[in-house]
Amino acid sequence: MELLTGAGTPFKPPTNVGDVAWVAGVLERGYTKNRASLGGEVCRARPVDRKNPREISVTFEIEHELTRVDEQSESGKGYYWEYDLGRNALASAKQGRLFFDCASDRLAGPDKAVPVRANVDTLGPPANVDPRALREANLTILHSAARALAKEMGCKNNGNLPEQLVIKEKAAPTR
Repeated sequence: MELLTGAGTPFKPPTNVGDVAWVAGVLERGYTKNRASLGGEVCRARPVDRKNPREISVTFEIEHELTRVDEQSESGKGYYWEYDLGRNALASAKQGRLFFDCASDRLAGPDKAVPVRANVDTLGPPANVDPRALREANLTILHSAARALAKEMGCKNNGNLPEQLVIKEKAAPTR
């Protein structure tokens, strides 16, 4: 987080942000109700230094099977780098997306995978840091948060997310 915010200072505790257990409950209730989710924010970090306007937010949502457009539409075609992580992962210096499947009794059962999307958004990442390092920092946060959610949800094989993050590029953006 320090790399993305450019701050080595302490971070303000978030307000109105749930923890992983709370977000898992939101996803479960949303899926039970309409096979999609309301989504929820699991983390927000903002440096204590008021002169530093940078902020990081991590959210999750369950994707409806018919609206999984972001996953493929940007794969190597736009502003994102594509990575071999989960079902798919996309990252830029300012944000990242990690798509994984969760087969869990809390959702559709142990034999039906439900598509989950993890998002990290960085407001104003430092301009003087290598963009590759920022992309990898976004992926590191996504991987850690997604593993925690997969564990909390009881996803089969932890959503096929590796225990240790290995960053492997699949495609570069074309723009």
